Amino acid sequence: MKIISEKNVVLSVLFMGLMSHARTTVDIQLNMKYSVGGISSFDRHKYINAHSHLSEPDWVGEDELLDILVSDLNVSFGRDNGTMIEYLRQAPEDPDRPGYVDPEYLKNAGRIHRKIIYGSHKAYLHKYDAVNDVMIGGQPHAFLPSPGEEKTDWELGGADAVGEYMGRFLQEFYRNPGEPPTAGQSRPRFIEILNEPLYHFIDGRRGDTRSAKSIFEFHNGAVKAIRRFDSEVLIGGPTMAFPIFEERDFARWNERMKLFIDTCGEQMDFYSLHFYDFNNRGDRGRDDYKGSRLEATLDMIEQYSLIRLGEVKPFIISEYGGRDHKLENRAWTALRDWHFLKAATPLTLQFLDRPNLILKSIPFITAKAEWGRKNGVPYNRRLMHQRKERPGRFGEDWIFTDLVLFYELWSDVNGTRVKTASDNPDVLLDSYVDGKKAYVILSNLNPVEETVDLNLSCNMTSARIKHLYRVADGPVLEEKTVKKELKSFTLKPEASAVIECRFAESIAITETVEEYKFYASDYNRPITGGRPVQFALNEVQPLSSGEAVLRVGFGREPDRSRWPEVVFNGTALEVPDNYSGSDQPTRPAFFGLLEIPVPVELIKKNNSVEIMFPDSGGRISSVTLKTVMPD
Repeated sequence: MKIISEKNVVLSVLFMGLMSHARTTVDIQLNMKYSVGGISSFDRHKYINAHSHLSEPDWVGEDELLDILVSDLNVSFGRDNGTMIEYLRQAPEDPDRPGYVDPEYLKNAGRIHRKIIYGSHKAYLHKYDAVNDVMIGGQPHAFLPSPGEEKTDWELGGADAVGEYMGRFLQEFYRNPGEPPTAGQSRPRFIEILNEPLYHFIDGRRGDTRSAKSIFEFHNGAVKAIRRFDSEVLIGGPTMAFPIFEERDFARWNERMKLFIDTCGEQMDFYSLHFYDFNNRGDRGRDDYKGSRLEATLDMIEQYSLIRLGEVKPFIISEYGGRDHKLENRAWTALRDWHFLKAATPLTLQFLDRPNLILKSIPFITAKAEWGRKNGVPYNRRLMHQRKERPGRFGEDWIFTDLVLFYELWSDVNGTRVKTASDNPDVLLDSYVDGKKAYVILSNLNPVEETVDLNLSCNMTSARIKHLYRVADGPVLEEKTVKKELKSFTLKPEASAVIECRFAESIAITETVEEYKFYASDYNRPITGGRPVQFALNEVQPLSSGEAVLRVGFGREPDRSRWPEVVFNGTALEVPDNYSGSDQPTRPAFFGLLEIPVPVELIKKNNSVEIMFPDSGGRISSVTLKTVMPD
C-alpha cells in the first residue's frame, strides 16, 4: 500500500509465541451471525469516515493523498459544516421580506454550485462520488449570532428565516435522487440545526443571556421551516459537546438533555452528540468517556426518550476522538495524535455495538483545517500537515499526520458481524466474517498490557495483525504476519489491534442470534443507603435459551460504593467486580454502568428489579435488560 507519510510503521513476520501478562479470554463464534435490530453488516460509510467533504478546498492539489484515503484506505466523507455558512455570508436580503435570504440568489447560486462547480469543474472527483455521504449543519455564530459577532450588512430574522434558508439550500445546492454527479453532489441525508450551541452560548461565552430553553425553541422553529421545503432529510440536535449528566446530582441532565427531549424531542429525527476523551482536561487530568461512562450516557438518553416520547430515537455522533488540553494550540506533535488515536477505536467499537441506533459516527479528523490556524499555529486535529512540521523535516508539501493510522488500522474490515464475548470488560471486542477471512478487533482500555487468548470456533491457517500502540512520544502501527494458528496476542497499554484471521475455505455462517433491549418504566432514582430501589421491566420476551444482561447505570460521588446488591424476580444476582473503563479518579463524580448476567430461566414477561447500595447519595440513572436469543 502506498502511504505518503513519515509515520512509524513496523512490518515483521511472527513465528514465536507472545509473552503473557494479565490474561483475557475472548470467544468468537464465526458461524453465528449477530444481529441487532436486523442489522448485521459492517457499514463503512457509517463508521469509517473523515470530518471533511469531497469538494472541500483542502483537497485541491492533493490528488494522490485523496486517492490513497478513498481507494486504498476505504474511507468515506462525513460532514460539511462550512459550505452553507459561506453562501450565507454572500447572500443578499430578500427585498420584500426583511431578515430572509433572497430566494432568487439561492436558485442561481445553487445552480452554479451544482452544475458548474461540482458537475463540471470538479468532474475529476466524480469517481469518488459514492463515498461523499456528507451531513451538514449550522454554526451558532452564523445562524444565531450575538450582536456584532457576524460582520454583515443584515442578519437572519430568527428561527423561521434560518430554517427556510436551510430548507432552500438543501433543495437548490444538491442533485435530486437518481441524477448523475454532473447534476451536483448528492443531497445530504442528515442536518443538525446548530453545532454545540450550549457550549457556544452558555459554557464558552460570558455575559450571553440566552437560555437553553430559548435555544431549544429555536430548534423547533427552524425544523418547521425546513419541513416546508424538504420532508425527507433527517433533522437532529442538540449537537451537545461534553454530555456531563451526573453533575450536581444530575441537575445538568435536567437543565440540558432532558430539557431538549422535553422541548424538541417530538420534532427531532435523531439526537446528535460529541464525545472526547481527555488525556488532560485543563489541569484536572484524565477525563474519559470510553467504557461504562459512554454506556451510561447513551442508556440514559435511550430510556428517557422511550419514557417521554414512546420511542428510542437514534443517534449521530458527529464528532468524537481524544484530546489533551496541554498539547493544544501549539505545534504538531506525534504524542498529541496518539491521545486522539487511543480513544478513537474503543469509542468506535462502542458505537458499533448499537448498529440499530447509530445513524453515523464521525471521528473529528479534519483535512488541513486552515480555517483553524491562529497566530501562525495550525489547528490541532488534522489529517494532513506540511512536511516541515515534523521535527527534523523540511518542505512545504502536505503529508499525512499520524491520525491516518486510524484509517490504516480499519482499512480492511468488512463483512458480517458474528457473536463474540470477552471475559474482561476492559478489553473491547468485535468481529466480522468476510469469505475466507475474519476480522477480530480488540481495544485495551487499561494502562497495562493485556494478553488475550483467542478462542475461535474455526481453526485459522494464518493471521495478519495490525497493532496500534504508543512508543516513546508517539504512535506506531505494527504489522505482523503469523504463519500458523494464532492462539493469543498481547495488547500494549491502551492499544488497539485488528487481527485478520485467514482460513482455507470460506466460513459458513449457519446460525443467527438476535439482540433485544428492554427498558425499565422508571429512571433517575435517588439512592438511599440500605433501602432497595425498585424498577419494573415489563413486556419482556421470555427466553428458553440464550443470554441476558441487566445494565444498571448510576452516578455517585467518588467515595461512594459502586457495588450494589441486585435482586431480579426475587433472586439475588452475582454482581461482577469490574466495569468497563477507568475508575474516573480525577472526576468530581463517577458515572458508569454495571453489566450483570441474569440466568435466562428467571426472566418473565413482567419482571421486578431491586437495587440496593450500602450508602446514600447519587442516583440510579437507567436500568435496561439486554437479551440475546436464537433467531
